[in-house]
Amino acid sequence: MTAVPFSKLFSATLLTAATLGLVACGAEDQMTGSSSGNSAGNSTSPAEQAEPPVALFSNAANPDFSASPREFEAPACENADQPRTGGGVYSVNLQSASGHNIAFSVFEPANIDCVNGNPLVLHGHGYGGSRSRSPGGILKRLVENGAGVISIDQRGFGESGGTVRVLDPDFEGQDLLQILDWAEANLDWLRYSNKKPVGGKKFNMVLGATGGSYGGGYQMLIHNIDPKKRLDVLTPDIAWNDLRYSLNPGGTVKSGWALLLVAGGESGSLQPKLQAGDPSAVQTSGQDNLIRETLLRGTLANRFPEGALEFFRYHSPSYWCDSEAAGAQTFLQSEVTPGLAQKTPDPVDILFTQGFRDTLFNFNEAWHNFSCYRSLEDKKGKKADVRLITHQSGHILPLSASTVPGLADLTEQGAQNGLNEIEFQKPGGPFACGELGIVDAQFAFLVDKLFTPAEAEAIRAADASNAFDMLAANKGKVCLSLNDDVGQGKASPNAAVWVDENTVLSRLGPQAKGQATQSAVAPIAIDFTPGAEPTSLLTSAATGILRYPFAPAVMPIDLPAGVNAIAGIPTATFEIAPPVDMLMNPVCSEIYAVTAMSPIGLAGLEPGCDPMLFVGLGVNRNGVWRLIDDQVTAVRGFGKRHVELTGVAEKLAEGESLGLLVYGYHPQYPVTSSRDLLTPIVALRGTLNLPALQNLMP
Repeated sequence: MTAVPFSKLFSATLLTAATLGLVACGAEDQMTGSSSGNSAGNSTSPAEQAEPPVALFSNAANPDFSASPREFEAPACENADQPRTGGGVYSVNLQSASGHNIAFSVFEPANIDCVNGNPLVLHGHGYGGSRSRSPGGILKRLVENGAGVISIDQRGFGESGGTVRVLDPDFEGQDLLQILDWAEANLDWLRYSNKKPVGGKKFNMVLGATGGSYGGGYQMLIHNIDPKKRLDVLTPDIAWNDLRYSLNPGGTVKSGWALLLVAGGESGSLQPKLQAGDPSAVQTSGQDNLIRETLLRGTLANRFPEGALEFFRYHSPSYWCDSEAAGAQTFLQSEVTPGLAQKTPDPVDILFTQGFRDTLFNFNEAWHNFSCYRSLEDKKGKKADVRLITHQSGHILPLSASTVPGLADLTEQGAQNGLNEIEFQKPGGPFACGELGIVDAQFAFLVDKLFTPAEAEAIRAADASNAFDMLAANKGKVCLSLNDDVGQGKASPNAAVWVDENTVLSRLGPQAKGQATQSAVAPIAIDFTPGAEPTSLLTSAATGILRYPFAPAVMPIDLPAGVNAIAGIPTATFEIAPPVDMLMNPVCSEIYAVTAMSPIGLAGLEPGCDPMLFVGLGVNRNGVWRLIDDQVTAVRGFGKRHVELTGVAEKLAEGESLGLLVYGYHPQYPVTSSRDLLTPIVALRGTLNLPALQNLMP
């Protein structure tokens, strides 16, 4: 298929997005040794001498220099053997292996150490964004304390050329490795150490990374594909584990976010280049045609093509973490061959942070990333320091009742009658886990891992936050944010709980994908049978749209005494069944086969075969049922299946009750409701496993 008809379809999709009102969203393993000189000079006990001390060198003094000479384009340490003032900021443009520009900015450390060198930290932007041109926020703190920073325009965004392929290991991945090669060849202040030699080298660069969303995904991509294993510490926020799950959970296109990503990706890629007077960007930039095809076919056919899902998995940590065999990446007129085979990642220090309110990359994504990287061991059986901290922010769909004319009055009238209000989701809450600010935690984690103990202690003494102390005191624990107040700034101390990571992984979620949550609470029986109770009637297809949001089907859940919080990932075995056997189409399997072979499916028209429900946990407060953290899970198709519900965290106050809420339509999936008009009513049965915490302080 050529780009021209896709452009027409793409324009139609953007028009759909505009019609819907969607717009784009804007420690123990520390280095030891002397902080000066080329080797450690501290006296050690015999036990400590078991491992040689870490030697630190600047790039110019790297013993490997003679074997691979550099021509420093930024010779900050030329003829210098003492620390000197830095702080320079400049831009660099390279030509990628695919023939396009790679743009990034270099922020020199405020003070350059030409003997021991300075750590380097990479920074990545979100999808549709671009690099920082000057250090601010955490980047400023890093620079002022002695780290250099490289902020990157990912392929297709900002001033970097090429089409956006969503962190393809063979495109964006190779660009990122090329930036690291450039840094080693051109920055003579880089710090090297013998802590983690690779491939026969005596020394390896000291390197960290930071960023959120797309700026979190690139960090794991570099670590997973870099043969030199240069990354020492990662701090990804609100990143994904498997893009198939992110965009197509339960085989259901997450159309609200899909439309936003289309609009945001195209705008973020094309607008800067068109404003710079480059009309050819329309042909050479924007989202790749493979991405456009996937999103458009998903919108038209109400499901993503299997080959495209394999393409997205290749761009995910799950490709490296899971044992699932790689599948064919097939599109309408091409098949993509992955350039890199699956391999188990090496252990690396990571601070994962994730928002419970995030409806694009939800808590489950962080859970599975955390589970994967936490389990990795090196050849000596040693594991890295892998943490998980949650907050109340993340990817938030930017629509509410107040943005749609007339809707606010309608929802206010409904609320007065004890009904739910129409909303995509509420605003994000504190970017913190209790008293621990996420940015403070990221900064402290990077400092602890990239600087010497003496350097880190000096930075810690001058730091106004409590992050260093809280991270040190809670190593081996997961911070679960339970705060339900939104837009209130920093959370309070009682709005979070630290739980031992072994308890978290054994009791508050599945130990592996496809497994049940082994909760201390007995499984809850689920039975929404038509006729048994009017409020439990489940409607699908058009009736689900008409019914939302005023009458979700609700099944109250009685919790054991003492259980006053749900925190983690609920799992369930659900069966969707027709209320009467004869209502199910006997040729569903044949229809599915035809759908799979068609370029655009059957436009989602699978009569009597395709019911769709959206399930979530809710809390009854003052007589009104509200979804916890605005999270719903799509359940699609007749039959039994294991379901991993979206992870949530919530404390229940005195008098509040828990329930299972089921919708036939939800506006987070605005154009992905069931198109099966022959199945207006269904039954839902099964068991639900709840991640429960007991006797938490009020």
